[in-house]
Amino acid sequence: MSERVQSITSRRLRLGAVIAIAVAAGFIAWLVFKGDDEPSTPARSPAVAASVSDLRALAKSVKHPIYWAGRKPGQTYELTQTSSGNIYIRYLPAGIEVGVPRPDYLTVGTYPFRHPAATLQKQAKNKGAIGERLPNGGVLYAAGPRTPNVYLAYPNADVEIEVFDPKPGRALRLVRSGRIVPL
Repeated sequence: MSERVQSITSRRLRLGAVIAIAVAAGFIAWLVFKGDDEPSTPARSPAVAASVSDLRALAKSVKHPIYWAGRKPGQTYELTQTSSGNIYIRYLPAGIEVGVPRPDYLTVGTYPFRHPAATLQKQAKNKGAIGERLPNGGVLYAAGPRTPNVYLAYPNADVEIEVFDPKPGRALRLVRSGRIVPL
């Protein structure tokens, strides 16, 4: 190899090494100085027991509809909100304390989301997924017939609704029944 080619190759290697060191130093600095100012998940308010009138008042105060599975006599409506506007209504049977960490109960989540119906229609094209039209132009998506989570959305509403039930297939039956409605 000529001295000139060796010189060019050597300069390129040094330049590459300098760039690699600078990138590594930048990454390390980011790790050290990034801070924890921004939580990785939205902050949640503590779960509270809510009456139907509490839920209706909340629905009037937010900028989007809130969905639920209707009245369930003998159950406590547990309300949780996040800083990003997500709202969860969990149905707790008698004797179950508000805030219990077990995800063993029917929960309806309402999430601000741009163009949710189009997103759900795309997801419904996945192998084994279920995608269906609902009354009023709504769409539902489920990863399969026994999944505990079913998602739905309606046209002209920038919210996605998630229905969770731990018993396989029950969330899908509930959504198909038309009982997931706005407050």
